[in-house]
Amino acid sequence: MFYNLHSTARTFTNLGIELPKACTQALELAEAITEATTTTAAAELNNGITDGSITPANVVKKLREAAQAMLIAERLPQAAQATESALTAAFNAGIRDNADNLIDQLSEPFNTAAATVTTAGRHFQPEANAATVLAAGVEAAAAWQDLTEARSTLSQIRNARAIIADLERDNTHPALFYTAGPLTAQDVWNVQSNWGGAGDFFHHLTHEGYSLNLNTSAEAKAIEEAAQATAEEQAATAAATARTKREADPHSEPALRKALIDASRAGTV
Repeated sequence: MFYNLHSTARTFTNLGIELPKACTQALELAEAITEATTTTAAAELNNGITDGSITPANVVKKLREAAQAMLIAERLPQAAQATESALTAAFNAGIRDNADNLIDQLSEPFNTAAATVTTAGRHFQPEANAATVLAAGVEAAAAWQDLTEARSTLSQIRNARAIIADLERDNTHPALFYTAGPLTAQDVWNVQSNWGGAGDFFHHLTHEGYSLNLNTSAEAKAIEEAAQATAEEQAATAAATARTKREADPHSEPALRKALIDASRAGTV
């Protein structure tokens, strides 16, 4: 019971992240509900007989209490299960309402792991073998030694970040959650094309020269929007330059057309 709730919580707590109060309250309530469903009246009755607290004088009363508790216990799991959606909603709201704070906390382990992967990416390809790494020097060898742990940490953070994005209903491309800006439109396409490909995404990214950063939803959107705005501005500038160049060329179609119109108006044609 409450497996998804506890699984989501572990995704964050295993990284040393402090969950929001709304989340811890939901977990505490879930634990209390679970404990209530595991208490058995029969066990308490038998313990009373064993320790002598149940006597001929009170046995009927104890039996009635146990019978009533057993009837309730039959329905308790069903009642407890009915609370799961409400507790999950409360827990998820805690994550969603504190998304930026959680990302800020995640940034600490992210930056540590990203530093190792960045060093590795700058020195060797993701598929490099030990001989290639050793030939790349001491820095490369040190990064290689810590690379498995760093990749594991980044994978856990990626899961946590995906949970946050899902609860925020954020449709930003996931690759932009981990890439430092500013980026050009071509850069955006490059990092997005690496997402979901073979090999380690973060290593590929750093090997191509990009820098890693754990972005909030607003930061990721800003990077993408800035890249698009710059691309549109450059396209407009290029179009204006080309138009000016064409108009200045006396042999261009617009210039010839204009010359014919001017001549026609002057009565020379």
